[in-house]
Amino acid sequence: MKFKYRFLAGLLTCSLSFTIFACPVPAEARRQTAAEKRAAEEAAAQKEAERQSYYNKSIDSNAIPNWPQGPQIYADAAIVMEASTGAILYNKDMDKAEYPASITKIMTALLTVENCSLDEVVTYSYYATHSIEYGSSSIGTTEGEELTVEESLYALLLESANECGNGLAEHIAGSVEAFADMMNQKAAELGCTNTHFVNPHGLNDENHYTTPHDMALITREAIKHEAFVTISGTDRYEMRATNKDDEITYMKNHHNMINNYKTDKFLDDTVIAGKTGATSDALNTLVTVAERNGMTLIVVTMRTHSTNEKGVPLYPDTQLLLDYATDNFSKVNIAANETNFSVDNSKFFHTGSSIFGSSQALIEVNPSGYVVLPNDVPFENASPTLDFQSEAENPDVVASLSYTYEGQPIGGTTIDLAKSAVQEFTFDKTSGDEASSSDATGNEDETLDSSKKRIVKINVKLVLIFSAVIAIVVLLLSFLRRYGRRVRLRRRPRSRRGRRRRRYSRHRRRR
Repeated sequence: MKFKYRFLAGLLTCSLSFTIFACPVPAEARRQTAAEKRAAEEAAAQKEAERQSYYNKSIDSNAIPNWPQGPQIYADAAIVMEASTGAILYNKDMDKAEYPASITKIMTALLTVENCSLDEVVTYSYYATHSIEYGSSSIGTTEGEELTVEESLYALLLESANECGNGLAEHIAGSVEAFADMMNQKAAELGCTNTHFVNPHGLNDENHYTTPHDMALITREAIKHEAFVTISGTDRYEMRATNKDDEITYMKNHHNMINNYKTDKFLDDTVIAGKTGATSDALNTLVTVAERNGMTLIVVTMRTHSTNEKGVPLYPDTQLLLDYATDNFSKVNIAANETNFSVDNSKFFHTGSSIFGSSQALIEVNPSGYVVLPNDVPFENASPTLDFQSEAENPDVVASLSYTYEGQPIGGTTIDLAKSAVQEFTFDKTSGDEASSSDATGNEDETLDSSKKRIVKINVKLVLIFSAVIAIVVLLLSFLRRYGRRVRLRRRPRSRRGRRRRRYSRHRRRR
């Protein structure tokens, strides 16, 4: 029996072999196959050449004097920004417009958390669920399906569901077009200079573009919202059954530094938020937010070719940039190091004058302000700029203090009215009588009368201006005194002997 089956198997094999060799592939088919192979090889060579050209591209921040030299990366454009200070630590063509792909959804999520409660219900329309490209990212939401805003955000940021971008846009603005207008308006408010959105999901459109710098500004605003950080930093999520689907929907974060989506070799527990993106036009885009050494680092890379590992964006770029920022920069508190505007300087900010009624400091440097400096650069090398603020901007802020190093903004803080200086102007709401300074000490949270605060603020400015005027006058008088003394010494002798010598020299010249 076994012999029979073996005989039949051998006979079938021989028949197939004879068929293959006896019926050769037509020449036209062979030429077509060879042409396709050459085209594939040429495309691969072109891709590698472009990838290498991106890698060899100059790093703009490396041209800054005394700035730590950043690494070469495969992204065409990139940035590293420290979120709390806005300091830009790494710049590779950061203002170049690129297609963003799905990192667009960071702006969509930002507008959502600003305009909605997480428990609001979003009912998905036919347009929202059917207007996206076939085969693009989706969780299969259908027309009439109801999801909460929170569930929609999880689908948007973890599974990159395009229909959820449409649904949230319609829920907030009434239409995708109106929502795009909101996106562009918000981008302008945040200081974006080369951004234009036409949809909430980032699918290809020639009029839909942004830059690494602008995306860093958008992300910086988004991470101010706890809901955004919580959702985008979640590795897995289970969505309940809905009115159209009686099964649980399981979601995974596509960011490989947050979740082992396709590999676990890029996992990083310092990464707290982020978003991936990929289209045929945009290639790979990636936004990553990490907390390291007291700094909140935002890394944006755009137009990155995939590595040989299929489907995995070039996460090593982001790893290199995070390590570069961590190893070369430090966050420095301004109030603890500032000497030019020290509130302990009795010649500058203190006064015992009865005009102010107190010998306490009138103003103080806000202790929450920081700068980011290269590790080997002392704080004294940072250049401060003082700008007075108007009463309408913030009644408690006297001036803003910003810093640069080698011409690069590195952070800043404010100079505020000192609580000890304005406590005497605190009023008791219940009695309407002016509280004593001792009572005010126990009631620091009492509302200050705006007119009194304005008086204190004006007095502070007068002290600063008066100090500057006195300094200028003293310098001018000193100069005039020295100049006048030199003139007197040269033109008029001080002693009788000098006068006699002068007359004698004149007499000799006449003879």
